[in-house]
Amino acid sequence: LLDAVVDEYEPILVELDEDLDEIEENLFSGDEKSSQRIYELFNEVVKFQRATRPLNYMMELLMRGAQKYGTPETLLPRFRDVKDHAIRATDHLDGLRAALQNALTVEATLVAQDQNDAMKKMSAWAAILIAPTIIAGIYGMNFQHMPELDLSWGYYGALGLMVAVCTVLWGVFKKKDWL
Repeated sequence: LLDAVVDEYEPILVELDEDLDEIEENLFSGDEKSSQRIYELFNEVVKFQRATRPLNYMMELLMRGAQKYGTPETLLPRFRDVKDHAIRATDHLDGLRAALQNALTVEATLVAQDQNDAMKKMSAWAAILIAPTIIAGIYGMNFQHMPELDLSWGYYGALGLMVAVCTVLWGVFKKKDWL
């Protein structure tokens, strides 16, 4: 009975492996539900670990108490076999859990990287838009004595300066791959 129970772990472990492979394939696709799927599978693995881990100890106790309780010697190799399968399943689950923890870490890193890219773009556009705002603010102060106020090209010069500063900033940010 114990051997049959432990042998039924194998198809479950295979399914968990397939789910992990699917998650790893989708990890870099940008799927928004991948974090949720990783966490759900992680919880399944933890629950399965809680169900399988006591079996190792139980099999050890059965093997140790064989003489004390008069267990036939012919069952000891079967107990060892069941214990070996249970240990293999436990080790396999430990590996799955570690892989899922790594997948969660990678997912968190990818999300942080996307947020960082978005912040770069917003910062670049804010810097580009602040330049003409500053120039317009200075010229909008209505002082009596400012350069270019009496010149016929003063208005166009201020506009040209705004366009030039914005263009230079746009080029710098584009070169740095912020835009």
